[in-house]
Amino acid sequence: MRFSPFKFSKRSIHEENEISNEKPQQATTDNVDLERGDTSSLDNVSSDSDASDQNQQEQKERSRWIGGVSTKHRKIVRIFGQIGFCAKGMVYGIIGVLILTNVSGQETPNNSTGNESPQGAFLLLGGIPGIGRPLLIVMAIGLLTYIIWRLWESFTGQGSDASFSKKKNFFRYRLSPFVSGLVYIAYTYYIMKMIFETPEQQQLTASNKQFPASWANSKIGMAGLGIVGIAFIIGTITQLINCIGGGFISDLRTSEPDFPRKWEAVIVHTAGRIGFFARGAVFCMVSAFMWKTLKDPVPSGNVSVVAKSISSLNTNGGGKFFLVVVGVGLVIYGVFAISNAYYKYFPTPPPSRQPERGVEAGEGHYDPDRNPQEAADEQKRMKKEKKQSRQDAKDRLKAHESHLSNLRKSMQQSAASENQMFP
Repeated sequence: MRFSPFKFSKRSIHEENEISNEKPQQATTDNVDLERGDTSSLDNVSSDSDASDQNQQEQKERSRWIGGVSTKHRKIVRIFGQIGFCAKGMVYGIIGVLILTNVSGQETPNNSTGNESPQGAFLLLGGIPGIGRPLLIVMAIGLLTYIIWRLWESFTGQGSDASFSKKKNFFRYRLSPFVSGLVYIAYTYYIMKMIFETPEQQQLTASNKQFPASWANSKIGMAGLGIVGIAFIIGTITQLINCIGGGFISDLRTSEPDFPRKWEAVIVHTAGRIGFFARGAVFCMVSAFMWKTLKDPVPSGNVSVVAKSISSLNTNGGGKFFLVVVGVGLVIYGVFAISNAYYKYFPTPPPSRQPERGVEAGEGHYDPDRNPQEAADEQKRMKKEKKQSRQDAKDRLKAHESHLSNLRKSMQQSAASENQMFP
């Protein structure tokens, strides 16, 4: 049995056969009624045909949306999401490499050493001789597609589940992707600046000498630091929930019961859990650095806040071991994010496979994202069946009208004969 991420029709093949067997019997009954002079069945046929057309039109209008995305936009959503996840995976993978090189004491190009953050990753890419700027351009394009996909996900509510409350759907499928999109807009802004800067200017762009220490000089700034700290605490909890609960698994094709390679599914799911743990650890360190800044304002120096919070642990054996674990975990998460281009469903399906918007399995209850060729064949078959059904209905109606006309002529002839016999 094939597992679908959306709700399919529950009508069985046996029931379909029973319905198809009932149709000839119904036609026979209609003929008998006409022979008896009963024309009410014609009205029923006409009304049933109108109701059927109306239901089909309503079904077509309601089923345009799949996972919060119109069927005609599904392909572009999938392409944008796939490219975006590849770019996202590259960023996290490079951050993991920077953490490992920082612990080992090795140097990285363009003075990105000690800047274990997205800005440091962009510095590293931009510092590669000969191809640095082209790589930054490619990365900017990739992150731009991810931003578009995330904001599209937020505006359309991809993945909203009928079994969730409105608040849960809002925070999980509206607010969360919107905030994520804003964060990557900032990252893309850094890249765009670095593309047109010299190596020295790039280092200044990737640094942050003012935030967060400057915020601690005013009450409004301190309140802002507290909000940022709380936001990263929420992010930490979210990542750990994904790590422990595996909520991300329902978005992947490997969640299908009939997925052919179980060992492959285990590897993908394990990589995801490790990656989300590493992300949660980074978010926790950033949150702790924010709270520490409130107590003791210390400028982050020539590196970003994320890098400063990570490097603060690189002072003893235990901290270095933890950073190695986090670095390896981020590299694994980078590989996992890139693998999402193949394994992840686009658009995001609801976890319980019960869409919030009602009919979302597409017209005719097929899912074109599972097998495009099969979906196209299914759509052609359905159109052909609809066309044949309409033609059969017209033929039956013509036959009924012809039979009724003959019946009326016969009755008129009989009446005329009786009038001649009994003037």
